[in-house]
Amino acid sequence: MNRRNVLKALGGTGLVATAGCTGQLSGGSNQEWPSRQVEVVSPWSAGGGADRTSRAVADAGESNTDVSWNVSNQTGGSGSVGMSAVANAEPTGHTLGCTAPEICLYQHLGIADLGPDDITPIMQYTQMPAAIVVRENSDYTTVDEFLSYAKNNKVQMANSGIGSSWHMAGAAWAYEAGIDVQHVAYPGAAPAITATVNGEADCATVGAVEVASQVRDGPLTALGVMYDEQLESLPNTPTMQSQGIDIVIGSWLAHFAPPDLPDDVKQSIVETYNTVYESESFKTFMENNNFMRVKRGPDELQKFLDERYKYYGQLVEKLNIQA
Repeated sequence: MNRRNVLKALGGTGLVATAGCTGQLSGGSNQEWPSRQVEVVSPWSAGGGADRTSRAVADAGESNTDVSWNVSNQTGGSGSVGMSAVANAEPTGHTLGCTAPEICLYQHLGIADLGPDDITPIMQYTQMPAAIVVRENSDYTTVDEFLSYAKNNKVQMANSGIGSSWHMAGAAWAYEAGIDVQHVAYPGAAPAITATVNGEADCATVGAVEVASQVRDGPLTALGVMYDEQLESLPNTPTMQSQGIDIVIGSWLAHFAPPDLPDDVKQSIVETYNTVYESESFKTFMENNNFMRVKRGPDELQKFLDERYKYYGQLVEKLNIQA
């Protein structure tokens, strides 16, 4: 059995019972999409970038279809629990999911047998450069001060789960900076940020946009962004490159459907997502919340996923990352 068939077989007897008609569905279906509520699974906790943007997509999707759209948070396994739930769902297009670089990491880390070949890419709609943040009243408010402290003290760095994109960004940054840190996993960016604010962790590696308001208004300070230029969301925060650490890394978000999706259903979903992406409500949400709008359609996204899969495999080996 190939990886996709193994994944579907593990989904339970309910999925096995539908396996016989999957081949007929893949070429097309006789049902219009959507014919009932659409569920979007966010594999991380409420309040993070995946959750917030997925809800904006769902709101716009509901406005452009005749059915309701619901977002559910199914966390665990650095996002693999929620993504696997979507990959195992019936390929009718009524269960969609949010994915990120983690889909390119699970197999390299042995977290789950889930990769880019096990999903149907729909659309990437944003990217999020990584940032490192500390409490506003920390003893270190610059990268140099933080590195001096880290070389003589045990530093706990919060992330959104072992094997997550933010874990990889933090590990890559620590490697380039020449320091050792203790990575502390949380079920999403929002709880990792809260842990840093509350003093449970010394710092957090998360999306710059996810902490922009707390950096602007307190109680966080951003030490730097892992991007090749300053960001509008953190206009007063220097890049890591300008501070002597040559690293550009972060995350991105995309929505996907289960494998073996009928061609006509896929086309209907893609057309709806194109409308959502250009809708005023989605544009306004993204702009007001400092999210970059970056679009990749199904084919371009599939190619991008394959490239990222190879990249993260090399990074895991180089950094000797273990889940």
